Amino acid sequence: MTQKHGHEQRFGNSAEGVRERTERFMAAAVVAARAWYDLDGEWIADTKPAETRERLWLAGALYSAGENTWADAVVAQGETARYGNIRFNIFDTNFAVALLLAHRGKMSVAVRERLECLVRDGFSFKPGNRQPDYQFHGYNDNMPAEATVGLILGGEMLDCRDAVEHGLWNLRQLRAMLVRNGTISEFNSPTYAGATLHAMSEIAEHARDVEARRLALGIEERLWIDIAARFHPELGVMAGPYSRAYTVDTIAHSSCMSSLLWFCLGDRVNPSPMDLYAKPEELILHHMGDIPFNVAQFCFLASGVYHIPDVAMQMFDRKMYPFRAVATNELGDSGADFPARACRIETMLYPEYALGTSSTPMGNGSQSCSYFVTYKRTEQVTSFRDIGTVFAKMSVNGEVPGNVSRAAEIAAAGEEYRDRERRTPKVYANAGEEDCLASHANTFTLQAESTALVLTHPHLSLGGSDDGAEPAKPLTGLDELIILPTHGGDVEELIVGGIPRERWSGEVERGQWIVCRTGRLLAAFRPLAYTRTIGPVRIMLESNGNYRFIRIEFYRGEPRLFTRSELSHCFGGFAAEHSGLSEYPSLAAFAKECVSARFTDYFWTTRRVQYRRPAGIVRPALDLEASWSPGAATQRYATINGNRVDCPIAEIDGLQAENLPFVSEPYAAIPPYFPWKDFKVEWGDWPYAIGDRDA
Repeated sequence: MTQKHGHEQRFGNSAEGVRERTERFMAAAVVAARAWYDLDGEWIADTKPAETRERLWLAGALYSAGENTWADAVVAQGETARYGNIRFNIFDTNFAVALLLAHRGKMSVAVRERLECLVRDGFSFKPGNRQPDYQFHGYNDNMPAEATVGLILGGEMLDCRDAVEHGLWNLRQLRAMLVRNGTISEFNSPTYAGATLHAMSEIAEHARDVEARRLALGIEERLWIDIAARFHPELGVMAGPYSRAYTVDTIAHSSCMSSLLWFCLGDRVNPSPMDLYAKPEELILHHMGDIPFNVAQFCFLASGVYHIPDVAMQMFDRKMYPFRAVATNELGDSGADFPARACRIETMLYPEYALGTSSTPMGNGSQSCSYFVTYKRTEQVTSFRDIGTVFAKMSVNGEVPGNVSRAAEIAAAGEEYRDRERRTPKVYANAGEEDCLASHANTFTLQAESTALVLTHPHLSLGGSDDGAEPAKPLTGLDELIILPTHGGDVEELIVGGIPRERWSGEVERGQWIVCRTGRLLAAFRPLAYTRTIGPVRIMLESNGNYRFIRIEFYRGEPRLFTRSELSHCFGGFAAEHSGLSEYPSLAAFAKECVSARFTDYFWTTRRVQYRRPAGIVRPALDLEASWSPGAATQRYATINGNRVDCPIAEIDGLQAENLPFVSEPYAAIPPYFPWKDFKVEWGDWPYAIGDRDA
C-alpha cells in the first residue's frame, strides 16, 4: 500500500489572482471575437455560427471591456424558440438573467427590454422554468439549477414573487436531496458540474431573499466539497467517475470544470483555458474543435463569484495518499431498462493515479464513465500532455474512439422537437474528434481500493421493446471497448498472457491478462466476456487515431436483429488492477501477481461472479463477489471480502459527514406545493397519473 504523505505547496487562490485570471481570459476573448462577429453582431467566421446562448455568454466579456454597442449588437442577433406567445429556452432565458444582473446599466434600452421580456416569459409553466421536468428529481441537475436562477433572481428583478417562491421550492427540494445523499444526480461531471455551481453561486451572491441565499450557499458548498474530494492535486484534474462526460472530459482536455477550476485556483489546474487562444494542435475541444463556442462558454463561467469553503480548499490544495471519497446519489427513471435507482460512487486517489467507479450509470449510461482512471504520464505534471486516462464503453456497429468529423448544422433550440423532417445539414469548417462515443451498456461496478470489477451487458432496448412498439436496432457489430487514449504518450510496455508483445495488436485468448505500462501507471485487464446465445467472443488489441483499445467482440457480421433475451445473455465486463510505477520493481512482477488471481463466472438464474486474488508482494488478499440479474438496476448481493458494500451518505477522508452543510440540521419539511394541472410538456409525451395533490 502506498504510504500516506502530504504536500505543502499551495494554490495561488487569492481574490486578486482570481480577478487577474478571469479578466485576462475575457480580455483575450474580446480580441478573438473580432474574427467571429462584425460590429453589427453578424457571424462572419466559417465555423459553426453561434447559437443564442453563446452570444449571451460572450456578451458578458464584451460589456466588461466597455464594448457596449458591440455587445448589444451581438445579443440582438440571437433568436430564442417561440411557443405561441412565449419565447423560452432553458439556457437562453436564464443566462439572460445573469447578463442583466451584471451589465443591465450598460445595455441599450431595446436590448434590456428584449432580455427582460425573455426572463419574464421564463416565469411561465409550459413552456417555462416552472415546467414539471425542471425539478431536482434524478436527472440533468444543471437544467433545474438554471431554471431556479431565472425564477429567483429574475423574479426579484421583475417583482414576480410567485416565481421566487417556486424557485425556493426548487432549492428546498435540492437541499432535501443533499440530506439523504452525498451528492447530486448529475454527479462529478466535467461538463455540467460547472453550470450547476455557477447557478448556485449566482443565487448565493445576488439573491435578496435570505432563505434563497442560505440554501444556495449550502448547496454550492456541498458541490465544492464533493468535487474537491475527487480532485487530484498532483495531476490538476478531477478524477472519476463521471455521470456525464464528453470526449474532452474522457481525455482530460479543456472542459468546463477544468476552466472554472483554473479561474478559481490557478496554474496547478490542467489545462489552462488560455490554451484556447494558442490552440496547440493536440488539444481536443468540445463541439469538434469549436473555439468560439468554448471561449464563450468559459467566459460565462469566468463571470461567476464562487464561494469555496475552507475544507474544500484544503482538499484542492493537498491530500494524504491514499485518499478515499465515497458518496451516494439518486437517479431518475430512464425507461424500462433503467428504472429509478440509488447509486454509489467511489474515488481512490494515489500519488500517481486515481481510480473512480459508480455502481450504476446515470440515465441509460450513454455518457457515463462508471469506470475511470486518471494517471500521470511523467513524474512531474506540467501540462495536459502529461495526463492519461483509461475508461470503457460498449459500442455498436463498429463505433470506436478517435473518429474526426466536421461540425454540422443543428436545429435551433426547441425546433428539434417539432421539425421531424430529415434533410442534409450544412457542414462547417471546424472539425475535431467526435463529441461523444456513446455507450450501450448496463453496467455494475464494484471497487476495492485500486481494484475494479466491472460487469456489463448490452442495452436490452437494442432488442426493441417487449410490446413491440419499439423495433429492434439492426446490429452489424457489438463490442465492449477498454480504451487507453494516447494523445500525450503511447503504451510503453505490454504483456499478454505472460508473454511480452512489441506492438499493441493481435488477438488475445480468453482467460489471458492484458498488462501494460503507460506513463506512471501499471494496469492489468482480464476480460470476462461470454455469451449463452451468440457464440464465443473474440478479444483483440486495436488502434484508431490517438487511441489504443481492447476490443471484446460479441458480434460482427451482416445486420442482425437481436431479441432482448439474446442481449440479456451477453455477459461482458472485466477485472482491472492498477498500480503506480513506483510500487513494483517491474511490469513483469505486477503481471505475475495479477495472473495468480482466480475467477468463477457463470449464469444460472443470475450472473454470479467471484474474483479471488491471493496476497502478493505488495497487496493483501482480496475476494470480490456479486450476483446480478441481467437488466436489473440492483444486485442480489455484492461483497468485498464477504461483507456487503456499505452505502454511506458520504465518506471523505479527514472529513466527518455530519459536518457537511445540511446533514446535521434539524429536519425541515418542504411545505406542500403542487402547482401543475398535469405533467404534459412541449418536448415530450411521457405517461403520468395524479392520485392526490397534497390533499
